[in-house]
Amino acid sequence: MRVPTLYLAGAIRDSHPEDIEWRERLIALIGDRATILNPLAGKGAPPQWTLHGLRQPDAKFIVAHDFWAIDRADLVVFNFSSLSEGYPSIGTLCEFGRATGTKALLYSIIDPEYLGHEHLTVFHLHPFLEQNSSVVFHSFQEAAAFLLKHLDVLSGRTPHHAG
Repeated sequence: MRVPTLYLAGAIRDSHPEDIEWRERLIALIGDRATILNPLAGKGAPPQWTLHGLRQPDAKFIVAHDFWAIDRADLVVFNFSSLSEGYPSIGTLCEFGRATGTKALLYSIIDPEYLGHEHLTVFHLHPFLEQNSSVVFHSFQEAAAFLLKHLDVLSGRTPHHAG
């Protein structure tokens, strides 16, 4: 039985501990069902970001390592909560673009009120987010509950009808 590899993508803002906390909660919940790749692993807490206490990760390090993780992931959870808070999440959107060119399933957490465009007569959610997400969840809790059960399906642990 192969355990899926899962990457955790989302904003990392020094002034928003929730950007770290959602990852830690998901790891605690599903860590035994997947291999978790976390861009915060090995890094010290803000505002003094360090890597294993030895050095501060620079832009080249961050992009290379995050893209490496995305390229190896079977699943990527994108927490786009920061978009509805007005934060542009440029890094997360770049990771999303990169992930669309991989084999990974892309699971997005997007506030139901966030649109990402001004064409309300044609679309609710921005077409690139909607089209490229395997599933769009409206909350962290909804995504976590789904992953808790569905990772066992994807790994083959629960292959029976109705699991």
